[in-house]
Formats: sequence, structure tokens, C-alpha cells
Amino acid sequence: MEAMLRPSGLLFKRVILVFWTMFFTMVAVTNFVDLMGEFGVFEWTFLNSGNFEYLSQTVKVYDIGPGVTKVLLIGAFLIELIAATLFWRALFASGRGAEGRTKAILAISFGALVWTAFVFMTEFFVAYGSESPFRELLMIMIAAGLAIVLVPDEFGSEA
Repeated sequence: MEAMLRPSGLLFKRVILVFWTMFFTMVAVTNFVDLMGEFGVFEWTFLNSGNFEYLSQTVKVYDIGPGVTKVLLIGAFLIELIAATLFWRALFASGRGAEGRTKAILAISFGALVWTAFVFMTEFFVAYGSESPFRELLMIMIAAGLAIVLVPDEFGSEA
């Protein structure tokens, strides 16, 4: 039992993967609920991201209607769903040597791509006030990638 509670590099990496797995899973679920409401499938306030309204406010500078805004939210949902899937795969492969590291780096690379795309899109739509969180998430994602690559799995597990 004590060996299981001993901190290690692998445990640290798994905590990072659990965080991003849960984060992207929740974001995908809440955006799905929001989309279903916008398409009139069901109206839930529980787990509704409200991102359609957020996107509407962000893209209004170009007088974009609700149809294009829905397409943008569908795009965001799809990339978040892909990210969630990649992080689940990385989490389940964690601790399996090169396979686990490869899946973790793939997931983190895709996560960094997500935040890069969000930074670009907010810049494109001149929503300067909302760009900052995406830049911060990108930096956290890069730090997670560095931890996955630089921290040895066995670090700290010696008695």
C-alpha cells in the first residue's frame, strides 16, 4: 500500500493526463448540450456551456448570423471531442513505455493545436478581451508536454 502512495514521475504525469482528460471531456459535453439546445433537440441549463451566446457576441463584429455561429460551435465541439478522445487514449496507455509517451505527446500536441486555433480565432474576430484565457491554456498545455517528456516515470519512487 505504501508503494502505491509514494510519489513518482509517473503519478505526476497521470495527474496531468487526468486533468486534461476531464477538462476536454467536460468542455465537449457542455458544448454538445448547448448545441442540442440551439438545434431545438432539448433545452437543458444543466451542463449547458452557453458558448453559443459567447460565440455570437465574439463574431458579431462581422455581422455573422446564427447559422454560421452554430457551425463554429460544431467545429469547436468536434475538436474538443477529438482532444478528449486522445487524452482518454493517453491516460489508458500511461505507464506503458514508448506507447504511453507517444499517445501522451499526441494528445498534448493536439491540445496545444486547439488553444492555438482559439487564440487565432479570437484575434481574427477582434475579441481581444477573450483571447487571454486561451493563451494561458496554451502555456499550461506546453508545460504539461514538457513534464511528460522531461520527468522520468521512476522519479521519486526510490525508497
